[in-house]
Amino acid sequence: MTPQPGSALTRATMLTGSLVSAAAGTLLILVREDSPTLVHTLFGVHMAVQGVLQLLAVNTSRASTGIRWLLSFGGFAALLLGAALFHGWADTVFLLALCTGCGLLLRGLTMAISVTSPSVSHVLVYDDVLNAVIVSAGLFMTAFPFESLGQIADVGGSVLMVTAAFEALAAARRHPRTLRALD
Repeated sequence: MTPQPGSALTRATMLTGSLVSAAAGTLLILVREDSPTLVHTLFGVHMAVQGVLQLLAVNTSRASTGIRWLLSFGGFAALLLGAALFHGWADTVFLLALCTGCGLLLRGLTMAISVTSPSVSHVLVYDDVLNAVIVSAGLFMTAFPFESLGQIADVGGSVLMVTAAFEALAAARRHPRTLRALD
């Protein structure tokens, strides 16, 4: 039995992704500790959870096989990138920004490409604006020359909080009763 578009699982993955992004973004901004371990851990957990959520959402999709493979690859790659960040393999500010930006780019581009499938556009692609925000954030994180962990924590945290807000609004648009869950 295939779940219907806008199913409870899809809304739940969107809201969970929004909450994880908001929590990681808030912690990055509020915790003023210049610890590379904390920054790597928060970005890593965020990327890994988003990868798992994308894989869960793909399983509820009725999209074509090619689109499902693409989205599965994107989710799996985000999961691996999150694990690499979590373990601190990106040991410089430049590598951390590059990995985080690439993860956001990968997520945004796989979601944007999935628009080509009519069965996915209303299930996995949260919103055109959300895709634009995620891709723009990825481009900004990879292109901006960060000089310190504090800078990348502030910018990355802000990006995650904006992404979380758009993702929560997109989830709420999927089902009017979802707004009550956000109160």
